[in-house]
Amino acid sequence: MKDIDCLCVSIMSGFIPSTNNLLDRAKNRSLALDGGVGTALNQLGVKENDAWNAPSLLSDPYIRESVKSVHLSFLKCGVDILSANTYSFDVSVTYADYKLKDLSSVKTHQELVSENLELANEAIDQFMADESTKMNNNLRPLLAMPIASFASTITARCSTANRELKDEVDHHRCEGYGFTASDIRSYFEGRLNDDVLRFAGKSGVATLAFETVGDLLEVEIICDILNEKADLLEEVGLGTWIALTCGTSETVDTGGSIAACVEKMAKCPQVTCVGVNCTEPHLITPILETIKRVLSDCDAENKLIVVYPNSGETYISRELKEGETDHWKMTSACKDWNLANAALEWIESGANIIGGCCRINAVSIAQLVENIKKHNRECQSNYSS
Repeated sequence: MKDIDCLCVSIMSGFIPSTNNLLDRAKNRSLALDGGVGTALNQLGVKENDAWNAPSLLSDPYIRESVKSVHLSFLKCGVDILSANTYSFDVSVTYADYKLKDLSSVKTHQELVSENLELANEAIDQFMADESTKMNNNLRPLLAMPIASFASTITARCSTANRELKDEVDHHRCEGYGFTASDIRSYFEGRLNDDVLRFAGKSGVATLAFETVGDLLEVEIICDILNEKADLLEEVGLGTWIALTCGTSETVDTGGSIAACVEKMAKCPQVTCVGVNCTEPHLITPILETIKRVLSDCDAENKLIVVYPNSGETYISRELKEGETDHWKMTSACKDWNLANAALEWIESGANIIGGCCRINAVSIAQLVENIKKHNRECQSNYSS
């Protein structure tokens, strides 16, 4: 890790050091995260089912090149953090199938993680080798390794909190999604296999990114496992963030308290960054207020805050009816808002890292990056003067 005194001198002189540590990179500046990979794949013409299952389909040259193209599109926007496409490896399986197929085995799981991390690094290498990148003296973007919530293993259930179901009754909107703590623990122990974590560290991953976490019990289990693996995480240099998906400004997807979830994360030393993703944008500001308050109350203000909402559209988690052509439906929540402009408000409310999730494409991320860069320049100028 960089010497802190040298780091501070470098920042004050206007030079941001090339560090793979998330906390160091975010000192005195805001960071831009990428957008929705599935959305971008759809826009390239990849079928929705293939887009969601792309992490498992890299043996298909078309899928592989499409994913790489998406990574490059976000890198060319100037993002500070790129997410490898490791969120979920087979969203169609049920939890029972997950165990039967033994997807948590070292060989199968590690191979899939390996392929996707290597592809993300290949895209970053290509971006860094580009002459325009060299001329701009860009830092190598940090690499995040997304990990899907347990909810992603539940058949016929999407992970985002703003969804529309067939019978309008969500039987999994209850503690633990209706599963036991041992079920949820088994899933995350598979995703956090020691060999996978070691490989992630060797691959240059800066942070694990637990995404669309919508349940208090789930947060508790993730934090418990991270605590158990504290020595290994420190050894391989991995940070972690946990991003909640929220149904209201006060509750996560299954109805638990956002404040209670943040308190659990605040008290977990292995959690580098807390935040929210795949949540309607109009909920972000009040959620940030809760996060800031709880972190302050828990004396954990050293933790970063990450925000990457979806577009505000509702996901139709059922077969489309006559006249419907898309699983995403426009709502009042996604009108009259702009990610790039909203980001400035969220930064003022305490966010350190901002990006996009479902339905947020490279066009929106490019605008976001410009606003964040402008904000950072203004802050640096004010600090210098």
